[in-house]
Amino acid sequence: MRMRIRQFLVIPILLLSACRVIVETKINPDGSGDLRSSIVFSEEEMQNFTASPEKAGKSICDNLREGIPADATFVIEEKGRETFCTTVRSFSDVNELRGYYESMGNITVNELKMRFGKFVFDVEADLTPKNDNEPAPIEWRLTVPGEIGKNNADSAEGNTLIWNIEPREIANLHAESSVQIDLLLWVAIGLLLVLAPVLVSLRRRWAR
Repeated sequence: MRMRIRQFLVIPILLLSACRVIVETKINPDGSGDLRSSIVFSEEEMQNFTASPEKAGKSICDNLREGIPADATFVIEEKGRETFCTTVRSFSDVNELRGYYESMGNITVNELKMRFGKFVFDVEADLTPKNDNEPAPIEWRLTVPGEIGKNNADSAEGNTLIWNIEPREIANLHAESSVQIDLLLWVAIGLLLVLAPVLVSLRRRWAR
């Protein structure tokens, strides 16, 4: 079994020739949410791993658990015939999420914001080989807040947009959605718009 070690996502990843990566981001209407980065091993890979005597009593996810960020949670899940080694990080707003994306090394954030009832997501994922290491394919899943608008996803499941990114590909991922703003926030915005000219006038008078 041929293995390669490469810094990818937010943890050191042990890449096998057939494993795949799933990046899942769920964003709530208030901008908070969770980022899940999973390395997925097939049943065959699990069988090959456990067949090695030196791997007795060990998990195929052990090497992936090492060095995860202090604010992250690591979980191992069995889904069907696959094993998911997953790092979970929670964020309080999209600015914190931007930092997580940028720490991946191969993700460039062009735009990521939620403002006045509109969410905009635009990132670039670069899966070209680095240091002679071949990256694994990525299934990028984004659950947007509110109603899905303009996007270039390959498919969708409810409010979740899905992109399939192949090795050696540089992909642009774009999505927009409309988010319902709380009534109190609308009232505050309305008051600000009404009072702004008055405040500007008073400031000019005081400056004289």
